Amino acid sequence: MDKIKRSLPLLLLLMVSFASVAAESAAGLLARCAEKLVSAPSVSAAFSIRASDGEDIAGSIVMARERFRMTSPRLHMWFDGRTQWAALEASKEVNVTEPTADELLASNPFAIITGYGSKYNCRLLPSNEKNSVRRVELTPKKAGADIRRAVIAIDTRTLWPVKVTVTMASGATVDAVVSSCTIGKKLSASEFVFNPSSLPGYEVVDLR
Repeated sequence: MDKIKRSLPLLLLLMVSFASVAAESAAGLLARCAEKLVSAPSVSAAFSIRASDGEDIAGSIVMARERFRMTSPRLHMWFDGRTQWAALEASKEVNVTEPTADELLASNPFAIITGYGSKYNCRLLPSNEKNSVRRVELTPKKAGADIRRAVIAIDTRTLWPVKVTVTMASGATVDAVVSSCTIGKKLSASEFVFNPSSLPGYEVVDLR
């Protein structure tokens, strides 16, 4: 019994050490993925999104640091770092907003990769060791966040994200599967601003 008691502190120390290494690995992997996205002049990705409400969207996105431009058959979106324009095919409207950080993460699941640092805790989830994909779970540090949980699957060979699953506080979920990522050239800021001539006949609704 005394031997067991003497071993307990060592076992606890080992458990804490292993947990610390796992946390560092999760943070390190996500940081390297984020650095690849942020350091590129621009990144283009093809994706498919499935929401828990049954709506499926396939399209492409071009990102340059915090800016992005998303294109799909039913939705076009631009974000210039402050203002977001969402053009809805069904209503022929362009909604103009200035989204909060959580709202932005909801509209662009990929933004959570570069915006996780100050708001989320991260840890590695069990993965299939036979392939190169590792999953990082993010949970908010503070209660009341719009996003309850996010899981980011990253290919450790390329450091590109291959899937992002976001669970909102309401319980709604969004799965974004990335089929390809490529680094592109530097783009002008105007590429991420809505140009009315690109969608003639759409009504602009300013919700700011």
